[in-house]
Amino acid sequence: LEVLVNNAGMFTDPAPGTPEASVFRADPERIRESFETNALGPLRLCQALIPLMAGHGRVVNVSSGMGQLDEMNGGCPGYRLSKVSLNALTRILADELRGTGIKVNSVCPGWVRTDMGGDHADLTVEEGARGIVWAATLPDDGPSGGFFRHGEPIAW
Repeated sequence: LEVLVNNAGMFTDPAPGTPEASVFRADPERIRESFETNALGPLRLCQALIPLMAGHGRVVNVSSGMGQLDEMNGGCPGYRLSKVSLNALTRILADELRGTGIKVNSVCPGWVRTDMGGDHADLTVEEGARGIVWAATLPDDGPSGGFFRHGEPIAW
């Protein structure tokens, strides 16, 4: 195994900007569902598959700008909390794999026209995939433990 892309994700919160999307109205069950898919799923896959990389490979955790603490605001707590957790997983894995040939990074693909992103999103699937492919094909001296959008570092 050379590349693991953790790209499964779900957005179960009410629409951003609506009163129902407030943390004060959050349904703990929806938050748990978000964690199961967006954070615990990647954790389980990493635990099972990174050993198959035999010390060399790439792990790309597909995250979101909504998981950036640097620009965090209110609303959509299930999605935001789960993506912050995914970013933390990236940092933990990168640290524990330091000194190996395995690079682990988080990537925000941007707002992409998918079932989740909707028809009004800015980017095509191909455009959104470019940053993921970039992280999956990093050279041996490439970064590990970072957060990127379109191949450029972004704040956590």
